[in-house]
Amino acid sequence: MELQKQQSEDVPLLFADPADNSGGGGRGSTTYILEAFIAAAIKNCVFSVFYDVAAVDLACKSGVNSEIEITLNSQETNEYSKQLKVKARVVSLHSGKFRGHYGMVAGTTADTGKTAVLDLGGITVICISKRQQCRSSDFISAFGLDVSSFSSIVVKSRGHFRAGFSHLFSDDQIIEVDVPSLTSPNLSNFKWSYLPRPVYPLDNYTPWDLD
Repeated sequence: MELQKQQSEDVPLLFADPADNSGGGGRGSTTYILEAFIAAAIKNCVFSVFYDVAAVDLACKSGVNSEIEITLNSQETNEYSKQLKVKARVVSLHSGKFRGHYGMVAGTTADTGKTAVLDLGGITVICISKRQQCRSSDFISAFGLDVSSFSSIVVKSRGHFRAGFSHLFSDDQIIEVDVPSLTSPNLSNFKWSYLPRPVYPLDNYTPWDLD
């Protein structure tokens, strides 16, 4: 629905994936949103940043402008390690070191490790080899991309990104997506064991007995 609104009104949107926030202990590599965007044939979108050492290594080995087949999230073994096979073109390769200008990275040096910019048929994915969250628009522009040219941006971050994108997106242009993963703020996304029920906030009605 939000993507349809964006396409009809030409309003750029920023989608946040708080459930896969490396700043809170997430892996930074889940594929739920990316798979949904591919299925919906979304174009002119950028994902920043996606932690996948194997994908970066393959891109570096293949070289710029090469066409490659990648299995994203192939090295993770946790509950949320859903793999995604994609075909991509290697747009550019980078050392990953850059100077920040916005938000919490302003005036500091960031290092994402070896970094590969991939084009998945209209969806740009910035793959990094040093796990971290996207904290500002610098994590896009540092790799030769024009942030303002994209219709939608997806970041794996809970809140730090807001200051780093405030010059581009107002609060009503930012949407937090509810998908599973380790740092999801939606507690119902987790499988609970040995937990007495009902309990707040998992259950709408939880009696509070002081006796």
